[in-house]
Amino acid sequence: MNEQTSVLLNEVVKNAEMGKNTIRQLLGIAEDERLKEHLHRQLATYEDLSSRAHAMLAVEGETPQGQSAFTKLNAKMGVAMQTAMDKSPRKIAEMLIEGSNVGATDLTKAMRDAPEAGPGAMALAQRLQNAENTYAQELNAFL
Repeated sequence: MNEQTSVLLNEVVKNAEMGKNTIRQLLGIAEDERLKEHLHRQLATYEDLSSRAHAMLAVEGETPQGQSAFTKLNAKMGVAMQTAMDKSPRKIAEMLIEGSNVGATDLTKAMRDAPEAGPGAMALAQRLQNAENTYAQELNAFL
């Protein structure tokens, strides 16, 4: 596996991990059933793409480089602070849209920085980027 492929797959792992962690936390906060259904669909996508990236790295004997403990804690605290006073579907949707936009942007940069990445890694990154954009659009219904 070339280095660009590895870097791109690790970006998919980090992006999906951030999504999974945030969604799991929000599932414990959200009360709107329609929003919870959306969160479960989004979580399933992150889990699927994350496991695919993990498998692609494992085939080459590489260990995925996920988020640092500091990044995880920082994100968890950010969600807790933002939802402490407002747990409305609108607030949760705003947070998720912002996160999806950041994730899509990070994936765009990662793909541009890895023009020699393998086609499987590039396809996986594009699938995640498309999912981020789609979910951000769908969440507009909650605004």
